[in-house]
Formats: sequence, structure tokens, C-alpha cells
Amino acid sequence: MGIGGTGHLGGAVLDLLQREHPDVPLKALIRSDDKASRLKSRYPKVAAVMGDLDSLTVLEEESRSADIVINCAPDITHDSGIGAVLSGLEGGGPTASTGQREQGQGGRKGFYIHTSGAATFYDEPGGVRGERVYDDMADMDEILGTAPTKTHMATDDLVRSAHPAVNVAIRAALHRQGLRLGLPDRRGENVSGWVHVLDLARAFGLLVDDALGALRQGGAAASAASAAATAAAAAAPADPAGFPLWGPGLAFRDLQGAIVPVLYGHGVIPSQAVRSVTHTEAARTCLAGGTDYDPDAPLPPPDSWVVHLATWFGVNMRIRPSRLLALGWKPERSTLEAWKEAFEIYLGGLKE
Repeated sequence: MGIGGTGHLGGAVLDLLQREHPDVPLKALIRSDDKASRLKSRYPKVAAVMGDLDSLTVLEEESRSADIVINCAPDITHDSGIGAVLSGLEGGGPTASTGQREQGQGGRKGFYIHTSGAATFYDEPGGVRGERVYDDMADMDEILGTAPTKTHMATDDLVRSAHPAVNVAIRAALHRQGLRLGLPDRRGENVSGWVHVLDLARAFGLLVDDALGALRQGGAAASAASAAATAAAAAAPADPAGFPLWGPGLAFRDLQGAIVPVLYGHGVIPSQAVRSVTHTEAARTCLAGGTDYDPDAPLPPPDSWVVHLATWFGVNMRIRPSRLLALGWKPERSTLEAWKEAFEIYLGGLKE
């Protein structure tokens, strides 16, 4: 079952699974009749399940009858929904001996693939290049010991706590879906990992392949692919730390430099000049939106989306997925080219 299947990432994962596993029955959690209709027209074999991450009974019941649950929806503020999914997976699953589902008997362990985020690993915004790279093998103890107050850690800990009863994998992905212009924070040398959504979908596909291989072996805990990753990581196949995802490191100023000519060419900005700003100036610019910039505007609370966005302009977020690389994954698509293409398509559509 897929959660978030009509979204940017979830849609890419669903499309890949439909092509690579056409005979595997799929369900998708859908929030509205309109989205259900559109999903059915594109993927007739996918069964729509009406609900969202607040539909706790639906989530638990559907997860109980599922072999694999893939959650591509936002994790923050959805602890209860994630808990319902894990509870369902813990209580279901066909037994290895009969192949029949025995609800509440805790049969063969189900599989849960969870989308987290790399904001757990960012430093203080300063716009300067940081050299620290978090590795999901070398830095495992530090990752697991991260304070629960850090972004994404509360839900990550919730998922990890289900590990004894459920096979879990946490995808901490560095990727951005939005089409919005930012300002280089000070020097703009800060580096983050980026990944094309289709490369990210392939990472999910590898984990699904691994889970399906285990299911076809009668519910064994590991397939050949996960065994290869185990040898590389010297860890258990279902290690609760998950698989952080990495893409090519790019400086923020390089990202902005790629889209400024596009914006200028569409008449969105009057020149191609780029200037550096402080974190406070970036926050006030985001706060203004399409209105005039007010240098004296009061800043919103520190936990507001505006401040988080301004922070993102100047931080380093660098991680290396040694385990996923051991499974054979590597990014293939150009982030900069995709970045420019997205703006061209979006701005071109506004003129139609």
C-alpha cells in the first residue's frame, strides 16, 4: 500500500512500481474522490483507499492486510498516523507455514518504508561551505543518538521502535519539490545533497525489490540484495537506522545561478545580478512574498515555515548512503538541469 501516491515523490514511486511489478496488487491512500478518479484513469489496476494520515482506523486496517507499506507523505505532525500503520503491520502478515493471514497473531513481519528528511543533519545557517558529511555506516552511533528535538527525529524514533516486529527502512532524502526563488545567504557556499525525484523513486524501488524477494522466500528477513548491504555495513539486514539518501553536493549559489537566467529570460526579474543577504533579510524576503520588502518587518516565530525556509538557504546538509550504494543505487540525473527545466515548464505554463 502506498501513502502519498498522488504527490510528487509518491507518484514517481507508484509509476515505477506499476511498470516494474505490473502483477503485484497495489493500493493507494487517497484523500478525495477527484484524486481517486484521476488515479484510476491513469492506473486502472491500483485500488483507491479513501482517507488520509488522520484516518487512523483505515490506516491500521489496511496496513494489517498489506505486505509492504510505503509512506511518501510528510512525516512531521503525523505521529498518530504513522503509529497506526506500524500497529497494523505488527498485527498482520501471513504466516510462513500456511501463507494465510492471521490478524493479531503477529505472523511474518511486514515491511514499512518511511520517508523522513535530511533537515536532521543541517548546521547553523551561515552561507559558508561545511565539510562534515554524515555516513549511515561510519556515523551510525551519532545518528541514532541525535536528540528527539531535531527535525524528523521524533517520527524516525517512532519508526525505529517498531523494528523488532516490523522490517523498517527510513529514507532521509535530500530533495526539493518547490519552484521558488531564494536569495544566496551571505556567500552562498553552503552545500546540500540534491537528488532527482526519479532517482529517489529508484531508491524506493530497490527496497521494494528487496522486500518482495524476502516475501517470495516465505517471509525470510533478508534477500540477496539486503545481504549484500549487510556485508558492506556489517549490520543486521533490518538495522533500525534506515538508509539516508544522498545526491550530488551543490552550493546554494550554483543552484540560484542556474535559475537566474531562466527568470530573467521570462521577464520575472529585471536583471541577472545576484547579491548576498543575511539570514534575517532572507526571512523578511520570504515573509513579504510578492509584496514590497519591509526591512523593519517583525520576524515570525523561530519554528515558522518562513524562518525554516530562510535557514535552508544558508545551511549545509550532506549525507552519504553507504548502505544504499552497496545495493547498487547511484544518482543518474542532473539536478541543475532538472532545476532549470522545472522553472522553464512552470513559467512557460503561466504564459499559456
